[in-house]
Parts: sequence; structure tokens; C-alpha cells
Amino acid sequence: MIRAPRSLLLRILAWHAVAVLVTALAVSAGVYWLLETTAERLERQTLRSEAMAIRDDLVVREGKLALASAGARTRLEAAGLGFRVADARGVALIDAMPAVLRPDLRVPQRATEVYLTRRSRRAYYAALSVPVAVQQRSLWILVVQNLDHPANVLDDLVRQFLTHGLIVIAPLLALLLAIDTWIIRRALRPVRRASALARTIAPAQPEIRLPTAELPTEVRPLAQGVNDALDRLTESLQAQRDFTADAAHELRTPITLARVRAEEIADPQLAERIKQDLDSLGNIVAQLLEIAELDSLAAMPMQAVDLTGLAQQAVADIAPLAFRRGQTIAYGGVVQAVQVQAHPQFLSRALRALVENAVQHTPRGTEIIVAVTESGLLVVEDDGPGIALEEQALVFQRFWRRDRRTQRGGGLGLAIVERIALIHGSRIVLSSEPGRTAFALQLSLADPG
Repeated sequence: MIRAPRSLLLRILAWHAVAVLVTALAVSAGVYWLLETTAERLERQTLRSEAMAIRDDLVVREGKLALASAGARTRLEAAGLGFRVADARGVALIDAMPAVLRPDLRVPQRATEVYLTRRSRRAYYAALSVPVAVQQRSLWILVVQNLDHPANVLDDLVRQFLTHGLIVIAPLLALLLAIDTWIIRRALRPVRRASALARTIAPAQPEIRLPTAELPTEVRPLAQGVNDALDRLTESLQAQRDFTADAAHELRTPITLARVRAEEIADPQLAERIKQDLDSLGNIVAQLLEIAELDSLAAMPMQAVDLTGLAQQAVADIAPLAFRRGQTIAYGGVVQAVQVQAHPQFLSRALRALVENAVQHTPRGTEIIVAVTESGLLVVEDDGPGIALEEQALVFQRFWRRDRRTQRGGGLGLAIVERIALIHGSRIVLSSEPGRTAFALQLSLADPG
């Protein structure tokens, strides 16, 4: 079973090509039939006219039938015509039939005119048998036209019509399809623009809607349906974000009160464990608030940010923690300022989260390098044990942790980094193997002007 092409343009062109081809063949067949019937009618009229001329030219001389005009045979032969006059028994009284037709000629003698066309191995001819009366004798005049004779132009034109017609129709069909392609592409230009705009819709830009005014009437309901669905999704996302922010705000106070009351517990070890758990819970609440704040960040304008200075500052801030854990951390990128288009506050959070992730999930003796390139690429790399291949696709999921029993934290740090990357029109790329793990974030350079 042949599948229809997925492209709307190809579908229209394919069906239009079939329609045009069928129409062209139908028109050609109709024209061919019209020419054929017209040629047959003219051929019959010509043969009948010649038969009547022969009848009027018949005379009886010395008891024998003959033609009064001596040049009649020559004229007929020049035109590719032949004739025979026969009696009721079929005996030829006058025979001026071309030799090429004589062996194959079989024309019935009836009370009415008989017209026929035949093709044999020797010739292609049309014949007309006409009953006449000459001096009260019943005779039949048989006039034959050799259709292969050079003088017969009309039948040649009819026979060559289909061949030459197809030669003309083929380029016209190609030209018509080319014109159709141009017309359809122009008609679908608003649809392509709407499709390009739809590809830009992202969680960071939920307010984008497809323009419906310039779309064709047939496509407009689909675009309006997409816009209505986006409106419902935006409302649902906003309600979810509001709930997350409200819940995080409401949890802050109970957590603070619980930490104060933990100070009253007599067992210092139990009190310390409870305070650590409350600190972890407080960190999760803070991260939830941060995510809610990120969702409203897309509408804020970006500004030029010195990525080099931001990276160097992050290294300086995290260095005391890394040194206490027996790790080394350094900046290893370009020295000159690299201006990128970004939200400085949240880009700083993303960078800090990447560096903290490297510090917290690598053992003592690990070296951590933060680098910036002239193209605006930010890389945080360590020589730790690496991340297993099956876990690399999970590390950016919210609340995912490798071992929930031994690891503290909410599993939101890298999810926040990925969200910040999306807001900046980029993505965070992870590459990891034993002895090397690198997180890379490509940012757009700021306009020098």
C-alpha cells in the first residue's frame, strides 16, 4: 500500500498532478476521438463524392462499360485512390485498383452503402461500396483510399496526434506543477511563519501565541485550538507555581519554630540530628521558592554580565568549603572579561550550584576547575569518580538523589541549573567518565555596542 506523503505541499502537488494528467489524457482522448470521427466523416464524404463522379462518368461502348473521361484513372491514382465497378455477381467490369490493395480487398456488396477501414500486412485503407443503377443494371462502385499514401495527410495528422500531443503535454504539465509549487509555497508562507513561532514556545516564554489573522481560513481553527490549549496550560502552570510558592512560604515558619524547640531537647546528639534534618528541609523550601521565582524571571530583561568575573567570584566563595573537605579548586579560563547576555543574579546561582555539586559529590583529593572561554562557554570540571551512564539522564530531574539514605539535600540543585539554562536560551550539557566529569553551559555573547 502506497502511503500518502506527509508534506501538505507534496500531497497537493501529487493529487493535482494526477488530476491534470487524467484531465490531459481525457481531453487528448476526446480530441483524438473528435479528429478520428471528423476524419472518418470527411473520408467517407470524399469516397462517396468520387463514387458519384465515377457513376456519372460511366458509359456503355460497344456493349461494354467504360469511363467517359480518359484522365479519371490518373487523377485517382495520384490521390492514392482506386476503384472497381462490379456487377451483382461480384465480377469486376472496370478495375482500377492499386496493386498493393488488390489481394486483401474484401468489401461486401449490399443494398446500402458500406464504409469500412481495414489494416492488413500490406496496407491500411478505407473503402466505400455504393450501389448504383446504370441503364437499369444494378452495379456496385467500390472506391478505396490508401491511407498510407503520401497524399493522405489527414489520417497522418490523426495518427500522430497522440504522440505529438504527449510531447507537448509533458513539459506543460511540468511547468504547471512548477507554478503550483510557487503558488502553494506563497499560500503556506503564513503557516511556515506560525510553525517557526510555535517552535520558540518554551516554559520560559509561555505567553507566545500563534497569529491567526494572517493564516488561511482552513488552518485558522487549528491555530486557535493550539492557542486555547496554551492558555489552559499557562493557567495550570501558574496555579502550580503559585501553590509551590505559597506552600514554601507557609513551611518556613513551622520549620523555624521547630528548630527553636529543638534547642530545648536535653539529648544533644538527638537535638543536633533534628536540627540537621530541619536545615535540610529548610534548604528544600528555599529551593522551591527559588524555582517559583525562576518561573517569573523570563519576562525580565537580560543585561551584559562579565562571565569571567562571575566565575572567579564563585571559585573564591566556594574555596574555603573545598579546602576543608581536602579538595582543590581553581579558575582555569581566559583572563579577560567575557560579556554575556544574562540575568546576573540567577546565573550566579547556577554557577554556584554547579560548583557546590562538584564539591559535595567528589571525594578528598579531587581537583575542581572552573573555566570560561571567549565564546561564552562556562565549564565546571572535576577529576572525581564520574557519574554512571544510566544516571546521567536522571541528575537533572527534580528530587532525584543517588542514595536517599546517606545523602542530604532535596535533589533540586541541578534541576534549578537546567531551568536557568533554559531561561537563557541554552542547555546544560553533561559529559562524564571515570576520572572526569564536566558540566558545560553555552551563553550568548552580549552586543559590544
